[in-house]
Amino acid sequence: MNLGPFTHTTRPASIRRSGTLAGTAALLLLAFGAAACGTADPKTAAPAPAESATATATAAPAAGDTSAAGTGGSVPDAAPAVAPSRPAAGLTQWPQLTWYTAEEHGQKQNDPARIWRRTAAETWELVRSGRPENGKALNGPLAVSPDGRRAAWVEVSARRLVISGFDGTKRHVIPNQGQRTCAPSWLDSGRVLYGLGREKDWTIIAINADGTGRKVLATHQATCPTVSGGWIAQVTDRTVRIRNERGSTRSISPRIPAGLGIDRVAAISGNGRTLVISASTLSPGGCGCSERFRNYRLDAASGAVTELAPVDPAWKKPTGRGEAIDGVVLADGGLVVQVNAGTPADDAPAYRLVRYAASGRVLATASVPAGQPWGGLLG
Repeated sequence: MNLGPFTHTTRPASIRRSGTLAGTAALLLLAFGAAACGTADPKTAAPAPAESATATATAAPAAGDTSAAGTGGSVPDAAPAVAPSRPAAGLTQWPQLTWYTAEEHGQKQNDPARIWRRTAAETWELVRSGRPENGKALNGPLAVSPDGRRAAWVEVSARRLVISGFDGTKRHVIPNQGQRTCAPSWLDSGRVLYGLGREKDWTIIAINADGTGRKVLATHQATCPTVSGGWIAQVTDRTVRIRNERGSTRSISPRIPAGLGIDRVAAISGNGRTLVISASTLSPGGCGCSERFRNYRLDAASGAVTELAPVDPAWKKPTGRGEAIDGVVLADGGLVVQVNAGTPADDAPAYRLVRYAASGRVLATASVPAGQPWGGLLG
């Protein structure tokens, strides 16, 4: 899935949730590492891994569950044009996961981007590496297809969307006519979603990976979209709207506690019935330095939410840690969630993978591949 997991911004909402691509390479630096508010000691990346790196699943203590009723959409469930949810895994068994590690420029070894697969032995196996953008300045994070074989991005200087193989071959260029552009996401491994226009007036477009099949899905949209499980999501502080390319839509009003605003949709099941959302305290002045993140499993039909227990009890305090960035909804109702253990003021994220029961209880945690800090779940 591609929900912009490599970008960590703070309020105001027009910056936090739009996914808008600005016209300078400086904003790329902000998206990939600048401190949101204040300063913090930079994290030191571990050396890049070899063919595999160990990732041990560690049992975590049970934590209390919090549920609340809410209101949801009334549109009947409709399956998107992608495969259904992954097969169920046992209570503490992990499904097969795929991870993307971003290319890092300016480093001593100038590490390439990499695709990893988590094995049954709980290690990360290197699947492929490449430099799809070939050193070009990007105007936002690289979007990698769910199968890890393609990438899409927007070039700063040329103002164009580029889609290519992960190795940089078979490039297809889509001009954006000088308009501002939403960061691309993948509807599935063969179709890309992006937006053209300006703040609060976006045209949302889907296109095939070879540059054909362009289709306008919506106009005059207030925010840029993100994608998960083949569903397109847009959020406000208190609502979530999802749709698929065939036009099935649902507007959901989760009954999260007062004083919280929805930051992102981290995951959507293939049938559109279950979502994972991240919310945070509304801080005066838009500073995210002292926000508390709270993550929820959301039922799309009713709007009922179940809070996902924080991995670290310290995250219950206003430390700004523990935001759900990405995730996978399993067929048994459980979840695998990519959580950022860093703060908005850190120079880089500190990702952990958390296996949740449907009740929101933590079952196990696992590390991500060692090396560059920027990366995320695929598929």
